Amino acid sequence: MFKGPGGMGDMMGLMKQAQKMKKDMKKLKKEISKTNITVTNDDNSISLVISGDHLVQKLTISESIDTNNINKLEDQLKAVINKGNKEVDKMSSEKLSALSKQGIPTDLPF
Repeated sequence: MFKGPGGMGDMMGLMKQAQKMKKDMKKLKKEISKTNITVTNDDNSISLVISGDHLVQKLTISESIDTNNINKLEDQLKAVINKGNKEVDKMSSEKLSALSKQGIPTDLPF
């Protein structure tokens, strides 16, 4: 069935490599999910801590913020959440790129 150079040995090597890749990917994804990113809006009146899984861990709103202008507050909240999500994506991408440089595809379903 597996004739030619290496035969079954090549297949076993590929299987071991695939298992190692799966283990490395799971370890890295767990590390990413445990990482928290902190971001603030421009005047530091809103602070957000968001996990590598894009889950909000903490949201702090300064007492100095104008709560009479609900539209402005909503815009500021939306901006700081989007900023946090972008930072998480950037951090994840940087960490995953280390694996892709080793020839490991980063879009594996595990």
